[in-house]
Amino acid sequence: MISLMHLGKFLRIMTIYKSNRFNYFFFFYFFIICQSNANITKNNIELIGSDAPPFSLQNIDGSGFIYSRDILKDHSIVLVFFSSKNNQSLKTVSDLHQIKAGIKNTNIKYYLVNIFESKEFLESFVNKKVYTIPLVMDQYGIALEMFNSDVVPLTIVINKGGKISYYKEGYSDSELLNLITHIRSIE
Repeated sequence: MISLMHLGKFLRIMTIYKSNRFNYFFFFYFFIICQSNANITKNNIELIGSDAPPFSLQNIDGSGFIYSRDILKDHSIVLVFFSSKNNQSLKTVSDLHQIKAGIKNTNIKYYLVNIFESKEFLESFVNKKVYTIPLVMDQYGIALEMFNSDVVPLTIVINKGGKISYYKEGYSDSELLNLITHIRSIE
């Protein structure tokens, strides 16, 4: 988020270098875009504690769909939206496998949600990997959009009551401990 301090600093620099009107226009356009993105991030954090939207995702093995309303009756859900073309996503997928192996809680269902990639590509991709977490598809990014995001990886924890209890866009080594602590707190 760009603050007024950054705005003032930028304007002083532009004055010193006698920038033209185009540079002013470009900066204000950039400033408006950054402010709107900051508001989106703030709104996403506000999703914690709200009801999760109902969603259905297609199983990669062709056995139909998973439905959130059916799972949330008896289990909490950990979702990681990822893309095989994004290194941060692949790190998150690897970390989630380690978390699942270390935390033996049968009240939690884990799902890897691949976005924007075809079933044929995913089948060949999965054959090269060892995944113990079910892989489901969000081929058109509809579920990702339902959670007000266009960023991968996106990690979401939904408690048994259907409330979003954890929401993290992107990848951060430091955030990994928070995720582990949060998952351990789920009953």
